Amino acid sequence: MKRTLFGTAALISLLAFGAYWAGQDVAVVNAAPAGDDDPKHVGGAGVVLLRLGVPAGDEVGDVVRRDAELSAGFQVIDRKSIPAALIKEGGFDKDKWNDLGAQAVIKNAEVGGQIKFQLYDLAKGNKPVLSLGFPAGDKRKAAHKFMNEVIKYYTGTPGVFGSRIAFVRTRRSPEVSKNVFTMEMDGGNVAGITNNRSLNILPSIGPGGQVIFTSYAKRNPDLWMSSGGEPTRVSKEPGLNLGGVMNPQGGTIALTLSKDGNSEIYLIDQGGGIKARLTNNAAIDGSPSWSPAGNQLAFVSSRAGGPQIFRMTSAGGGASRLSKKGDYNQTPDWSPGEGEYASWVAYAGRDGSNFDIFAVNVKSGELKRLTQGGGRHTDPTWAPDGRLIAFNSSQGGIVIANEDGSNQITVMKAGTTPDWGPRAL
Repeated sequence: MKRTLFGTAALISLLAFGAYWAGQDVAVVNAAPAGDDDPKHVGGAGVVLLRLGVPAGDEVGDVVRRDAELSAGFQVIDRKSIPAALIKEGGFDKDKWNDLGAQAVIKNAEVGGQIKFQLYDLAKGNKPVLSLGFPAGDKRKAAHKFMNEVIKYYTGTPGVFGSRIAFVRTRRSPEVSKNVFTMEMDGGNVAGITNNRSLNILPSIGPGGQVIFTSYAKRNPDLWMSSGGEPTRVSKEPGLNLGGVMNPQGGTIALTLSKDGNSEIYLIDQGGGIKARLTNNAAIDGSPSWSPAGNQLAFVSSRAGGPQIFRMTSAGGGASRLSKKGDYNQTPDWSPGEGEYASWVAYAGRDGSNFDIFAVNVKSGELKRLTQGGGRHTDPTWAPDGRLIAFNSSQGGIVIANEDGSNQITVMKAGTTPDWGPRAL
């Protein structure tokens, strides 16, 4: 899933480029205009959000409201505007909720070691359309699980709440260091993967939750992996062992190695053994990202003069260019979604002095622009279902948005280079 950073000039000057934007126009499709904070619509398409009431004032209620906002499907009613009688009601008064303007209501209560949830769809009457219970030992997990079922009720596909995003935090005192962390997609439950004074960069999350990253802990940029315990070194070839990404079907890891002098893409096993060299070009090749089926890779190459997005088979053949406009495009991420969602590769492209997020359809060649204005936007990473996308914003840290770039919500201010992992178990 993960696309690694191409051209980390501050860390490895080997991958620096000096290209300029070609001045070609890119069609703006569902771009999120700066300053558009209307909570009732998303994507400029006039999609009216469902007004959702969540009366609970506990941690569970907070998580449910946050998930609903991130889903880009609900306009959450401010709890302060809900009358005390509705917050305290024992049953469900459809008429009073309707008077408040609610179209759906989610309630929760802890009963006998479980958190019981109920979803009321006012269009269906005064009986819950969903009624489920989950163990109360992990309240956040229970809330996420129920919200996944709510999304399934409305769309037919479960949500991705509870999935995790890997990212990097930078400390500048007493010296510059970078460490890898993960968080739940709503910004909660942050966990440290590394804790040292070195540079740990470009994390990605494998299909089993493994966190793979490049670290200078042993002075060389080696590839490391954590499967829940202390990280272990996977690849320590001379030179770059940059930003590995595991095949979504498991097993092999694609990464950039420069052991032979030039940056090329290789496949290695989880023990670091080289299985194949996928590129063999005088240009700089890097930043691999797997297709959902694990049979293709998107990557960045300078073979066209400046960094552009290409794709090739998992055996290294049939390379073809995906990005056709602009002369500085980097950090591709192939959507892991199903059906049409699996056809999109997001990337960061330079527009003037800033970067914005674009997505290209690998089948049709259609190009969408997901961000415009509001600072620098880089390092896109798709949600497990391809319906949401996260990226780094110079104004907001790590931001989650709808697939068209709308409904942008900051989930982590002090974080960079996000990578979105698989669905939560």
